[in-house]
Amino acid sequence: MRSRQAVPVQWRGLLSRASVVGAAFILAIAGLAWGIDRNVPAASAATGCRILVAAGDDIPHGHDLNDDSSRYPDKLLADHLVEPGWCLYNQGKDGHTSSDFITGGGLSNAYNMRPDLLTIQLGEQNDPVKNLLGDCFDKVKDHQFLDASSCAAQILANTSLWDNMKKNYTTILQQTRIMQMQRPKLVVAVVNYPNPFPQAIDVVSKFTSLCTDLVDTIPTCMVRWAQLPAALLVIDQVVQKLNQTLKDALAPFQTGPSGYRWVYVDVYPKFKDHCMTMKVSIYTTVYHPPSTVDTHNSTDHNIGCSTTWFTETYNGYRIPDYLPPAVDGVLLTYTQTTLNMGKYPNSDGHKCISDAIWDADTILPGQTPLKWLLGYGEESKTDYCQ
Repeated sequence: MRSRQAVPVQWRGLLSRASVVGAAFILAIAGLAWGIDRNVPAASAATGCRILVAAGDDIPHGHDLNDDSSRYPDKLLADHLVEPGWCLYNQGKDGHTSSDFITGGGLSNAYNMRPDLLTIQLGEQNDPVKNLLGDCFDKVKDHQFLDASSCAAQILANTSLWDNMKKNYTTILQQTRIMQMQRPKLVVAVVNYPNPFPQAIDVVSKFTSLCTDLVDTIPTCMVRWAQLPAALLVIDQVVQKLNQTLKDALAPFQTGPSGYRWVYVDVYPKFKDHCMTMKVSIYTTVYHPPSTVDTHNSTDHNIGCSTTWFTETYNGYRIPDYLPPAVDGVLLTYTQTTLNMGKYPNSDGHKCISDAIWDADTILPGQTPLKWLLGYGEESKTDYCQ
């Protein structure tokens, strides 16, 4: 047996440097095995974590949230992607469009990060879809319901908008096809959009009660508020058109033997009973000759949902100039407040989106959730977001 010999002192520094170089080489090879790119932060390479990239607009960015940990990519990481270890890179940006993502570096950055799970939520901030949460939202907030209908109808009828959005998604998803050729286990989840507005069928009894309490201005109140269901119907059609456009763009990629790795995440139905709140109060005073002044107030009528998954951020105070004239007497004063309306998901809403991604169905036969593609053997669920 050969005995171990002491290393000469003059060799020790050389061997030490060689060990460092060798270690670096081994780490580099390990990095290639994990698919780590030089554009991914060093922490990913050091920990060997799997990569979650959340691409998108205001929603994954956390619009109107005060806590980043409440965003759905962060919740997906904390609540579900716990083992064997993941790193999150949230690319969500306020006002980000599908075109911005392609031309502004988002798509190339997502490619360079070499993700194992890529979530994409883009389209709601495209022009003019963004008007749905801009001008159309403001018209509802100010009780200008005919104008809200017109606003939404113009979006719905804009065929070039939907054609361009589908083309943009096709470009994005074609790039993910190249990514999947390099990383065969990559899962791509396209997330659709919830409708923050109440459903048309749910508001009739609510605004009837609102108007009834006004006594002397019931007819004029009812005439105006009877226009709300039609506005909500067109708004909902825009949201459904947006979601169908995303689904249609995804469909060609879900064909073939690996098509199950592109997953459509349908959050729309989960939010229907958790729409925005819309707490309306109307205050009136009426002069009845010869000397009587009555006060008729209708307060705190929630035209929206009682349990909301949207932030309660936006208020309206437009004078309800649709109320005159009073049925009996002279309408002296008329004011209103419309409080706590919201456009973007709150913490509970983001949790629902996270859970919907986790249990989203693939196109494989039977109930096959996305989490199984990632190697998690949890029981499949359909009752998430309860």
